[in-house]
Amino acid sequence: MDVLVLFIGSCLLSGLMLLTIVQAVFSAYRKQTISLSKAIVVTLGMAGFSMLLAGVLPYLYLRFM
Repeated sequence: MDVLVLFIGSCLLSGLMLLTIVQAVFSAYRKQTISLSKAIVVTLGMAGFSMLLAGVLPYLYLRFM
């Protein structure tokens, strides 16, 4: 049960982080401060990072607490 709660909380945290980054990147794209290719690369990179974070945080918590 604890693992499920940790995993759901970690996914929510990572999702909120990703949503914030995507909004900031596409806001910058609309203002023409970055190119579309850079916006896509940053968004995909942060998506990968947030998935990694969602998987690692519960493991780290259970391992060291």
